[in-house]
Amino acid sequence: MKNIKQLVLSILALTSAAVMNGQATDASFMIDKVNQHAVMITLNQTEEMASDALQLRLERSGLKKKMRRGVVRYKEVVLSEISPEKIDIYTKIEKGQNNSSVVYMAVSTGYNNFANSTDDTLINQNVKAYLESLVMYTNSFSDDVDISAQIKDLGKEEKELEKLMEEQKDLQKQKLSVENRLRELDQEIRLKGELISKNKAALEAARVKRSDPKNK
Repeated sequence: MKNIKQLVLSILALTSAAVMNGQATDASFMIDKVNQHAVMITLNQTEEMASDALQLRLERSGLKKKMRRGVVRYKEVVLSEISPEKIDIYTKIEKGQNNSSVVYMAVSTGYNNFANSTDDTLINQNVKAYLESLVMYTNSFSDDVDISAQIKDLGKEEKELEKLMEEQKDLQKQKLSVENRLRELDQEIRLKGELISKNKAALEAARVKRSDPKNK
């Protein structure tokens, strides 16, 4: 009975974690020293990966960021997925557990009127939908980064292989040159030895002739 209870609790914990990861919820974070309403989501990607993915996605929508006090700001922008009117978007990403990250997004309709789940239901829902769509986008971004890294590593390995093959080719040429030179040296040494032997014989003959009394 105890084991069954523990199993049920484990399943509930796993289910709760699965719901939390990938599901946007209402939250808040500090913006200019004021705690403002926001939406948050937990991603199974590192803080750096989530930050790069979110920034790239917003930049592709034509938004330009400004960083202030640890909060990324996009002032007076139009992001159709959230609102057809100009808004101010504030984002912050924190490190989560087990290489995960927590992404916060707050939206102001102007003059620090931050959207919330009570007064601006549609914008708040759109922010949640946007962050939930970020899950798949970030995963795809992470895959693209991994593929790019693999392509880069493969290119590096191929260049190193080419370098090794060139070195091998040069050494083979040097080896052939050395082998040819060794054969030439063998011939030259043989001829030089024969010449020295011949000269020694001639020198010895000259000495014998010089010491012969008949030649005095």
